[in-house]
Amino acid sequence: MATTDTPSHVSTLFSSLLEQSRKLRQETENDGLETVQLGLNELERRARDLKKKTKDGQQTDARAHYLLAAGGINTDEALRDLDSIDFHTAFEPSSVRVDTDIDTYLRNRKEQNVMSSIEDGMRRTSRDFDAFVAKNVTMEWEAQKQLIFEHFGLAPRSATPAIGTAQSDLGNSTFGGLSTFGVSSFGRSKLGTSFGPGKGSVWAKSTLGASVFGRPTATATAAGAATGKLFSDIDPTRQMELNRQVQLRQQQFALAVKRMNEVRLGAGTADGSVFPVMKVFGDITGASGNDMLTLQLQDSWKLLASITGESEVRDGNPFGGPRERQFTKDYILNKSSDSAEGAKVRKGVQKGARRFLEKQFLETVERTISDNPQIAKVGGIPSVFHKFRGYINVKLAVNKDVPEWSIKNFDFVSDVPCWALIFYLLRAGFLDEADDFVRQNQQSFQKLDRSFPTYLHAYCSAGDERRLPRNLLDRIQGEYNNRVKHAEDTKDIFKPAVYKIIGRCDLSKRSVPNVMPTAEDWMWLQLVLAREIDRATEPAHEVFTMQDLQKGVIQFGAKHFSAKGSNVGLYFQMLMMSGLFEDAVHYLYSFQSVDGVHFAIALTYYGFLRPTDIPLMKPDSDLLTLGAKGEKQINFPYLIASYTHDFRTPNAEEAVDYLALICLNGDIPSPSGPAHLSICHETLRDLVLETREFTKLLGDVRSDGTREKGAIEKRMKLIKIADQREYLRTITEQAAIQADDDGRSTDAVLLYHLAEEYDIVVEIINKNLSDSIASEETQTVYHDSTAGVDLGSMSLTSVDDPVRLANNMLQMYSAHASMFSVINVRNREASGVLLMIAEAKKMYQLGQWESCLQKIEQVDVIPLDPRVDVGSVRRRAQNFGALHETVARNVGILLKMVVECCHRLGAELRDSMFADASRNQKLQELKARTKCAMIYAGMIQYKLPAHVYEFINSRDVTEGF
Repeated sequence: MATTDTPSHVSTLFSSLLEQSRKLRQETENDGLETVQLGLNELERRARDLKKKTKDGQQTDARAHYLLAAGGINTDEALRDLDSIDFHTAFEPSSVRVDTDIDTYLRNRKEQNVMSSIEDGMRRTSRDFDAFVAKNVTMEWEAQKQLIFEHFGLAPRSATPAIGTAQSDLGNSTFGGLSTFGVSSFGRSKLGTSFGPGKGSVWAKSTLGASVFGRPTATATAAGAATGKLFSDIDPTRQMELNRQVQLRQQQFALAVKRMNEVRLGAGTADGSVFPVMKVFGDITGASGNDMLTLQLQDSWKLLASITGESEVRDGNPFGGPRERQFTKDYILNKSSDSAEGAKVRKGVQKGARRFLEKQFLETVERTISDNPQIAKVGGIPSVFHKFRGYINVKLAVNKDVPEWSIKNFDFVSDVPCWALIFYLLRAGFLDEADDFVRQNQQSFQKLDRSFPTYLHAYCSAGDERRLPRNLLDRIQGEYNNRVKHAEDTKDIFKPAVYKIIGRCDLSKRSVPNVMPTAEDWMWLQLVLAREIDRATEPAHEVFTMQDLQKGVIQFGAKHFSAKGSNVGLYFQMLMMSGLFEDAVHYLYSFQSVDGVHFAIALTYYGFLRPTDIPLMKPDSDLLTLGAKGEKQINFPYLIASYTHDFRTPNAEEAVDYLALICLNGDIPSPSGPAHLSICHETLRDLVLETREFTKLLGDVRSDGTREKGAIEKRMKLIKIADQREYLRTITEQAAIQADDDGRSTDAVLLYHLAEEYDIVVEIINKNLSDSIASEETQTVYHDSTAGVDLGSMSLTSVDDPVRLANNMLQMYSAHASMFSVINVRNREASGVLLMIAEAKKMYQLGQWESCLQKIEQVDVIPLDPRVDVGSVRRRAQNFGALHETVARNVGILLKMVVECCHRLGAELRDSMFADASRNQKLQELKARTKCAMIYAGMIQYKLPAHVYEFINSRDVTEGF
């Protein structure tokens, strides 16, 4: 075996190997290849691979050891030599490093490029965002500042100029131009060629609801209601403005509802039964903005006023309008659509809606004339005839390039297109004026159509029914089908329209789009053609009722109006014109909840909204429900409760005004009426518990015993509660229990007092006093904060000090025998004892040791007489269990105060400069008092906390005597 090498030889060998490795590295350098730089990730991966290979090779370590040992190599010494070599310089990179692993290089470059692209994109997005924010903040700052000033009333808002000039073209333009304040929304929607089910219907391709400007308005685009998109496509400034309008309406509506309840209570009028809700709510809506939707909602209030008859009220007759719940019997209580009451209601809706559309059209005619005086040429104060002649002049001028409006196609009488004049007079509701015009020119009409004057006179003389006798009806329909319909006698486009209106001709096609292009025109025509007739006796081709119109409007649906920013408010109007009030409220609430709620309130006020029979108040309750006979109903309590949820806490009294409206439906027979009353009372009770505004909602009590009514009690008549004492007891007891559980003693005292539970009030006072006395925390000295204050005008529960609260309540009860007599004697006595203990503790905190001892002796719970014997002390200790629990828990405090007072007084006497017989006698008395207290404490040892005995032992004054 070869001899082992010396350590120096091994070291020289390793040094030689190191030098050879350096030369080997230099010889492998190749200037022809580019350097491949490895990233950190790649280096980490290669290190893991090397580590893995190293672990795999560890299985041969034992054999290698034996092999080297057999060759004469000492491995331990070799390892020590390797550790002693400095390899730091050996692994320093040379000036040029060559790595020919191309795949790894390409993979690394790809990863680097991806990361670089992501970082560049993030930097570019951040830069663009910063630029956008800076640009918009700069551009919109003035507008935002103006809105902020207006919100806080710091500066008046500049007047908004009118946007455009009103036009007057029915077929090609609009009535009234762009939306301006105070201008009706009439004419904002064009009409297709036909409506309604049946052959030739173009419901799917009609332009009903599309803006007549040819583009959607801002608010129309914003109010994508039925699809759930609310103001999603509006710029932030415009959206803020619309939100401000809604908030303004919400605030004003709250004041109006409060005023309405005051009137209903009799505070505003002689009989307290009339409140022009449609007019008041409509004025609030109109004053809040001038966008399309606001104008349509304002018109909707006018429409309801016309339907209910509220618009007929004159200033000289303030009580001539409809009364509260006037239509309940005919509408809500009538479950059958075929009854006489149902037909009566539909006729009233039909008449009111038709009058509204006629008045709206007259306003449009007058506005068109005033905007085009040179073309109209009507003079100073025009008559009805001259107004409509001027309107026709404007129409002819605007439509001069339309073939149908060629002058040669019109029939003229007295230099006026007669059929156009008659049509527009009928459209505006001037039936008598149309009849007078025809009779004054009867000879001319004899040449045009011999029988027409007879038809028109009979039609105008029929009153609101507008029904021709059967013989004339058959004749006019025959003439229409044989001559007028096919334009054999004239090319005047207005003559077929006049015949269709008067004779209800060809009801399968109930539209004349060439002369009535707007949705309002189409709706007016439907209302004119609809008749409440007997389907069994009338010919089938003459049957078209308000029920058929309702089915047609529902079939048309809201999706047409909510698509592509159409006029969503128009469909709401059409639903109400058809008498579909429940559908209208449900539709409007889906995108304009504030207005939807107040339309529901107004309709319920007059009895024009069917409530759900047995409403559910669950979070997922449906707003629109179906009755037993399939009639639509609105969950009115759920609607009101949901609306008040957001402002209950800051405006609890406003919430009471709204929740009280649930009882409007309390006049409905059982089970629906009582269910609504019960829900109203329950929601009011929940409001009290949720907001904890007990004083504001339930009332307050003054120190002199006078009682102030709360918001709920003031509205007792509205919530239909006759026995207010029973109701207050029901609502306040639950609120008092909750307040007591929450530790709100002052509120609990007030609520139980309002519920006339005077004994419970004293129990709470005793508990509160006992807790205050038993508190070991250092308390501040009591101050009389009532000095100079009129206690009679002060709230009885406006103080948090339990002593003052107890004194206030007990003094009031003592002054009223009826209250004092219902309080348990034991509770009254405990109150007196606790007040004395509280006074003694006050003296103790002030350091008045002698006065404190005297007051504790007056309490007469602990025997402190120096001359008392042990038997007396034992008897007093045996009576410990008979003490009131609120007093018993404070006996330990009394013992500690007695011992401490005696200790302090004894120390003062011992430190005094004068020593006489009286001092010694006083020390003996203190010693005797302390001994009595200690004996008493020992006899009730297991009934007091341990810290009491520790304190007594630490203050053992007998040693100093």
